[in-house]
Amino acid sequence: MHCEFLLIDGGKMSKSLGNTYLVQDIIDKGYEPLAFKMMCFTAHYRNKLNFTWDALESSQNSLNRLREGYKRHLEGNSEIEENIIEEYKNKFLEAINDDLNMPVAMSVVWDIVKNPNKSKKLAELLLDFDKVLGVDIQKENKKEIDIPQEIKDLIEKRKIARENRDWALSDKIRDELKEKGYIVKDTKEGMKIDIENKL
Repeated sequence: MHCEFLLIDGGKMSKSLGNTYLVQDIIDKGYEPLAFKMMCFTAHYRNKLNFTWDALESSQNSLNRLREGYKRHLEGNSEIEENIIEEYKNKFLEAINDDLNMPVAMSVVWDIVKNPNKSKKLAELLLDFDKVLGVDIQKENKKEIDIPQEIKDLIEKRKIARENRDWALSDKIRDELKEKGYIVKDTKEGMKIDIENKL
């Protein structure tokens, strides 16, 4: 639900301007309609929402990460105390009951996703929250997150820098990647890239 005006690239949507889009246009560009729903969750329904294709791309990535987070919890075996579960529930319900404050509700969801203790209980909680969100978190991600060529080039430069033990350059490129929204993690298996959650 979104009751305020939907802006397109910061301006009004109008047939005369040729900037009206249909759900089919979203599908034709390779996005899920649910990605638009995720974008709506970034703003309160009483506030204007600005639609851009970059924002939709970000929302699709967020939807993918949410599903991956659910899956990781589903595969986890950590024990979570009931008081923690209840705290998450209360925060989520408080946000929903506060005139459908979806940005705050989603912040609770992301807190659960990022919980380092991977637990089936947290997966069940996310599934329960999805009765409200309706973003099909059990769905398998079919579309991989596309990494722009510019980012791939920086990753390759950093890889070479590390091979040459140029730690200063490696750190500089890591910081540059972080500014662009990409988190670099150096593991025993090699370099891993994650996209920073901006919701």
